[in-house]
Amino acid sequence: MLEFTREGMLELTKALVRIPSVSHSAAENDAADFIRDVLAEEDYFRERPDFLRTLPVEQGGLGRRAVLAFVRAGRETARTVLLNGHFDVVDTDVCGDLAQAAFDAEAYTRLMAGRDIPQEARADLESGNWLFGRGTMDMKSGLALYMAYLAHMARRREELPVNLLFLAVPDEEGNSAGMRGALPGLCAFLKEQGAELVAALSGEPAFWTSQSSAGSEPFRIFYTGTTGKIMPMFFCVGREAHAGYSFDGVNAAALAAQTVCLMDCHPELMDGTGPDTLTPPVCLKMKDLRDTYSVTLPERAVSYFNVLTVSRSPLDILGLCRGVAQEALERTLARIREAGQRFQALSGRADSPVPAWEARVLTVAELMAEAGLRADAPELLAFLAQLPASMDEREKSIALADRLVSLANLKGPAIVVGFLPPYYPQRLNRRASEEERRLRSIMEEVCSELECTVGSVKLVECFSGIMDLSFMGFQGEAQELQAVADNMPGWGHVFSLPMDELLSLDVPLAGLGTSGKDAHKDTERLELAYSFDVAPRLLEKVIRKLA
Repeated sequence: MLEFTREGMLELTKALVRIPSVSHSAAENDAADFIRDVLAEEDYFRERPDFLRTLPVEQGGLGRRAVLAFVRAGRETARTVLLNGHFDVVDTDVCGDLAQAAFDAEAYTRLMAGRDIPQEARADLESGNWLFGRGTMDMKSGLALYMAYLAHMARRREELPVNLLFLAVPDEEGNSAGMRGALPGLCAFLKEQGAELVAALSGEPAFWTSQSSAGSEPFRIFYTGTTGKIMPMFFCVGREAHAGYSFDGVNAAALAAQTVCLMDCHPELMDGTGPDTLTPPVCLKMKDLRDTYSVTLPERAVSYFNVLTVSRSPLDILGLCRGVAQEALERTLARIREAGQRFQALSGRADSPVPAWEARVLTVAELMAEAGLRADAPELLAFLAQLPASMDEREKSIALADRLVSLANLKGPAIVVGFLPPYYPQRLNRRASEEERRLRSIMEEVCSELECTVGSVKLVECFSGIMDLSFMGFQGEAQELQAVADNMPGWGHVFSLPMDELLSLDVPLAGLGTSGKDAHKDTERLELAYSFDVAPRLLEKVIRKLA
């Protein structure tokens, strides 16, 4: 029986941690089954089995699934609050010889005493107020908090002022296949029950800032919005030539390198203001697209980038990237011309003229049009079907772009601009609706009270990382979202979003989970007193006020 007590939530957290539900592993389904089975023991769900469901989130592959549970309020109301979390975790490779022990929180915490760990982690360990282990804070303790509260209120429905909808998903640490895949089932369930989401709460932990953060004491961070993430791709097409006659061609690798020089830390793509300014774009990969040694200039190369957003739409990003691509072409060709002239002057040879190449910039959508193909063209689907199932989604998308360039017979020098998976919309509290203003006011009140009781906290506009609640609605026009679909090779097969559901939702959100430090590190740890004494009371208060 689930108990909404410190001991009950602590034991449930340990039990969840024992399931090694690393992203993209079969153990993710073990975690889903465990969560469903634990909730199924509650009388409320025994009597109402249709209110506890597993939702398939992917076709093929591991067949992963999410867990949905619904508790109706004591009085008739459509007002519903979503309690969301993920049960996948990152791997434990960083834990070295304790990689397996990291899934046993009690044992791992004891073993930390004999490890060489940072001073801050050592002090926390010796305090007795912290539990170490993979998933303790990110985020199985948050799931334990929400599961225990859900069961607690199911037994006290007369005290419950709003409906509760619990949704636990896989794959948050990967490509958010869990949340994306669960959205259609979630929206269908809401319609079926006549329920309306007025807020979405995430059980992600309130991360402590580091003691080494410049200019401030450490504090816990709360948020009422999410950061967006988009992955611009520059597919560079050069001109083949023997390396001994390099001025007869254009090196695609040089084009890709120039896109990195221009895009990496691009100041115009730093989004946000003041202390909420996001880090600039960074190159995540640059490579040519041949597998063997050759003395021919690389004809095709690619680069792609991590871009964080809070205000810019996909169309804005696409426009900026077109400008970068145009500048990269101009700079590269100018440098080749200059070098060619210098070579002629030094060598006295006139047999190496530099052709006056006509350079082009296209979007993926424009490339598809030139090839006369749609995203669901049989030849493209057949090409995708022969790629290894285990192939990285970005690599699949790049391979399809390469195929499109061939089918369109695109000759360089050219750069095709588009997007790679994944895509996360930003989700902001714009104070535009009554529900947004209500939730923001509640969170401001919560943080004010915490400041007086448990120490320094800060309420920020956006969670600085990437999270599933980004999919609680698209804050833009349909054509802006369509721009992602039209310009991502393999959309609908390599990566997709439930467009209708995303456009139909408009749910304000907040982070209200447990608390901890060092997510994804070998010193990941959970702050016990706050997580199981303070956080439950905050959750109860926020739910009451959302009524």
